[in-house]
Amino acid sequence: MKASLILIVSLCLISCAPAKSSYFGEETWSGLTFGGAEISFSKLEKGEIALNVYSPDCVPCWKEIPALNLLHAEIENRFPSKALYMVVDPYQIVPDVTEERPFGEVYQLAKTRMETEVKNRKIQVPIVFMKPPFHVKEGGLITGTPETMLFVTKPMRLYYNFLGSISEQTSVDVIRKEAKFNFFRYQFGMESL
Repeated sequence: MKASLILIVSLCLISCAPAKSSYFGEETWSGLTFGGAEISFSKLEKGEIALNVYSPDCVPCWKEIPALNLLHAEIENRFPSKALYMVVDPYQIVPDVTEERPFGEVYQLAKTRMETEVKNRKIQVPIVFMKPPFHVKEGGLITGTPETMLFVTKPMRLYYNFLGSISEQTSVDVIRKEAKFNFFRYQFGMESL
């Protein structure tokens, strides 16, 4: 009797357990590339993605670019099931626009601003201009920059969030020795500690 009761309770708990799912609505996140192609992150053929939230007005964001470029190159060359993107909130990076302004207009303005950033700051990470409901704002999931979020994609779900720069060093040798850089690599399944 006791064994059958344990079995029944166990089966109930297994079948009643909630499925892994999105916590912040991230399964709806999408955006446009520089070329205008739409990317829906939850539909990517990648097992994991990292989204680095960038703003041209953020000095730590500028300083983080060498580390992001290094990570992006390694991910592209060695980890085909993973991807790293730099994402921007067009409504946050274009001065004096409101959320009432159509996305297409704000995207064009943000694209012009980021073209200058790519050239001047030597950004090599692919950039995505995020569509609403993604926003960098107080009270939301992303409240500031830089921030790098790690997701599994099937279903899309946040599993780790790095606040601040992953590294602000410029030398590849120094970056590779930094604890936070290596912790990112560990969390994103690029190496074991």
